[in-house]
Amino acid sequence: MRIVFVVLAVLALSQCASAIRPPAGRAIVIVGVAEAPDNIDPRYTMLWRKVDEERGRFTDPGGRRMVEFTTHSAGSVRVEGIPGEFEVAEVEPGLYALDGMFATLREGVITYTAQGSIVGPERPGFEARPGEVIYLGIWQASLDGHLAVVRPWRLDEGDLRAVAREAGVEGEVHLRATRAVQVPCTPHRMHPSLTREIC
Repeated sequence: MRIVFVVLAVLALSQCASAIRPPAGRAIVIVGVAEAPDNIDPRYTMLWRKVDEERGRFTDPGGRRMVEFTTHSAGSVRVEGIPGEFEVAEVEPGLYALDGMFATLREGVITYTAQGSIVGPERPGFEARPGEVIYLGIWQASLDGHLAVVRPWRLDEGDLRAVAREAGVEGEVHLRATRAVQVPCTPHRMHPSLTREIC
């Protein structure tokens, strides 16, 4: 009997350890990406970045100041019956805006890239407050000619509950529709050795 209690205690502790909740002074953002039916081959990377509201521009990329999400990756969350993949990211509180989308497509030994920085300045944005978990819904990624694009597709309470359960998110999760924010952009290479552009 004692062994049964030990096993139950270990299971309970492991569930507590795997539960996701925002640490003090941080927020958690959940966002999904689903490929358009006619554009499922590329790997898409979506990038949201924190905005320096005093200066009216994006902060430098890195750390907990961005939500970067690449499809077809091992770390994404998938839920049976719900299209797409989901990213769960811990971020600093503040205003965030969509920098853009990037896509790569391999055909044999050749890799094609499609840029998708939003030159703007108008772009989708959201506020992340300390201690909260927010769900931005599912965004649909596709190629429009030589550009990678993404659009809001579905913001659903049922999806929110299923994704939060699958990801192990604990506590209340808020649906958060994005709003238009103004952040100018001069696209430039993320790194001199990379073809990918960001704002």
